[in-house]
Amino acid sequence: MNWTQRILDFPVRAAAVDDFLRDLRARGTGDLNAVLATLNEGGLCRQAVDYWTDRGWIVIAPQTPLLALTGPEFDRAVTLRRFCGETAPAAGSGTPPPAPAIEVAEEVEEEHGDA
Repeated sequence: MNWTQRILDFPVRAAAVDDFLRDLRARGTGDLNAVLATLNEGGLCRQAVDYWTDRGWIVIAPQTPLLALTGPEFDRAVTLRRFCGETAPAAGSGTPPPAPAIEVAEEVEEEHGDA
């Protein structure tokens, strides 16, 4: 199981990363300590942070390593799945992978006006 699956296949981890991403979009900062504590696995934390920083999506706040700031390449439209390392399916490869339960729940809330 790769690091992407180890996040997306576990609802608590996916929800923590989704909250982190939502904070980055809304405030330009995210509680890195909280998301890493929820991931709760050293290798997984390193892979995720390396992926996000290598893409320029986040930078570690200089005053505290517990906070992440949006990086120069941060894209507010990035999806949770893409933020977690999932690549787009190759052209003509058939159906896209199913959305995780957290995204489906958000769509239901939007449709019913509960958000």
